[in-house]
Order: sequence, then structure tokens, then C-alpha cells
Amino acid sequence: MLKIFDVRDVPAAVDARLAVTENPRHRHILENFRRHGLLEVSGLWQDILVPSMTVEHPVYRLMIGGKTLILDGMEAVQDFYRGTAEGVENVFGPLEEEIAVSDHGIFSEALFGHVVRGTSPMLAGEDVEPDKVYQITHYISSCWPYVDGRLQGEHVYDDLDSWVVTEVDESAITTPDEARRILAPYLMDSPLSKIEQGLTQFGVRL
Repeated sequence: MLKIFDVRDVPAAVDARLAVTENPRHRHILENFRRHGLLEVSGLWQDILVPSMTVEHPVYRLMIGGKTLILDGMEAVQDFYRGTAEGVENVFGPLEEEIAVSDHGIFSEALFGHVVRGTSPMLAGEDVEPDKVYQITHYISSCWPYVDGRLQGEHVYDDLDSWVVTEVDESAITTPDEARRILAPYLMDSPLSKIEQGLTQFGVRL
């Protein structure tokens, strides 16, 4: 049976990892990752890129559509997040996910779900109808390196051969406004003050 993406599942895997992680530095990295994901799906991307969350010169390597997109520097990363939010493409997340954490950062393997209308650019080239709703599922592997407790970048690899497009009910759509409202209580559990306090373990004071 097809599992439908639910924004409430965005922090599920990281919460499971936090429940069994004792190393305080690793817990801080996980807390940063948790807040990042919730902010991104909520459309609050500007709060991801504050100095206590992300280094001044992040570098992202994103394999999208079989091509690698390199975002080198804060301006490029800002433009990417802005475009995603303005294109209403920020509501997505894992249906299943396994997370590992080390001194280097976060490692994730996940089956992602995107519920979109047939007019979405993500469905370009697919045999879909514009007035219907579809869920795209695909596997993504990623590495998120951290330096002194702050995100240094993202290395994201999309398995194109795993893409599956399935028609779903209209009710499966979650709008950005709905996602922000639903995730607000989850964000309260990952306040910026907790992230700032965690940075002191790395000798970082901003």
C-alpha cells in the first residue's frame, strides 16, 4: 500500500536517532539537522542560514535530474532556497529514512515523497494530467558535513532510476501555509537558543 507523505514525519528519523545518541556533540549536530529540515519544509529558509546554523560560505552539491548543481557560497544557496519557496516546491520529505551521525556530520538514506499537482515542473515529461494530483517517490542519499557544530554544506544524490509517479487523492496535497502551521509545534522543540547553547561545546561564540 502506498504511503502518502505527511509533514509530521519530517523529524521522525532524527528524533529516533536522538533517542539513542549520547555523545553531546553528535546530539548538537542532530538538533541542527532537525531544525534545518523543519525550517525548510515550513518555508522559513532564511532562518537556516543564520550564523549559528550555517557557516558563512556553505557549498552544496546537489544531483538533480541527472545533473550536479553546485551552490558555492551564501548568495547561491540563498537564491536556491528562495526559488524553491517561491515555486512552492518546499513541501516534501521522507517516507522512510535512516540517519547516522559522526564527527563529520549527518548521513542519510531516504525514500522521499513529493505530492504535487499535474502542472508541477517536477512532472515534466511524465504522462500525467494537469488537473490531477500525484506523489513522486524516489531514493535520496545525502551527506551533510559540519564544521565546529555548523552546517558546511549538503551533498545530495538522487537515484533517478527509483522515481515512481502515482496518482493520489486531492486531499494528499499539503500547502506551504498548512505545512508551516502543522510544523510550528515541532519547531518549538528545536529553538535557536538550543542550537546556540550547543555551539559552546565547540568553542564557538557568535
